[in-house]
Amino acid sequence: MTKRETKSRMIPNVDRAFKILELLSATPQGLRFGDVCTELLLAKSSAFVLLDNLESLGFIEKNPDGRYRATLRLFQLGCQVLNELDIRSIALPHMVALRDRTGFPVHLAKLDGPDVIYLEKVEGTGFVRFDTYIGKRAPVHLTAVGKAIAAFLPEPDVDRIIAARGLGGGTEKAAASPAEFKAALQTVQQLGFSLDDEEEVLGVRCIGAPVRDHTGTVVASISVIAMHRELPATRVPEFASSVVETADRISSAMGFAQ
Repeated sequence: MTKRETKSRMIPNVDRAFKILELLSATPQGLRFGDVCTELLLAKSSAFVLLDNLESLGFIEKNPDGRYRATLRLFQLGCQVLNELDIRSIALPHMVALRDRTGFPVHLAKLDGPDVIYLEKVEGTGFVRFDTYIGKRAPVHLTAVGKAIAAFLPEPDVDRIIAARGLGGGTEKAAASPAEFKAALQTVQQLGFSLDDEEEVLGVRCIGAPVRDHTGTVVASISVIAMHRELPATRVPEFASSVVETADRISSAMGFAQ
């Protein structure tokens, strides 16, 4: 639908009501009746009806000094929407697009205690099938999805994960000490993406990136996984760019302002 078609279908009073809400939301100190009319070029009769209705519905209030201001009603509605957001359904179309772009399987994971748990998976287009599945738990320090989340946790939380899980398992390429693991997390912060380079399984490489909610908190991560021959070291920056871009799109859909 074009902008012209969208504009032609707008109901004038609905459009004006939202413009009033937007104006008052951007003016915490509130505005007098005349200021609202002037700012939005509204007739006084229309402005009076709209303000009265919005006040009756609880979206605005009139202070004793005659100024109208927005209430927390909009915030409450926004919080209800955010609480109902299903990260799996939000992420899935973006994961499919990333799979189509790279050909690799794509994972969505979140932290669950000292582990990460896979919430969603989109299979790749190749013949190789990896031993990952929805509901599988994995060590944080051995996975790209785990490191993409842990890199943005407070250090005491990282220490608790290390204490609960330890740094065992994996291959000889995996971090063997807390200092080595924390150094790897600092690299993730600097680069914006994480890498599992044969740390969990020899011959397998994964690239991960953090997903943020509306507050900017890292609440999940996504990753692609491939054999070394399919994802050579020389192409890591290229694929990492696609993973980060997809994670950013999911974060935006979750309400995070980039």
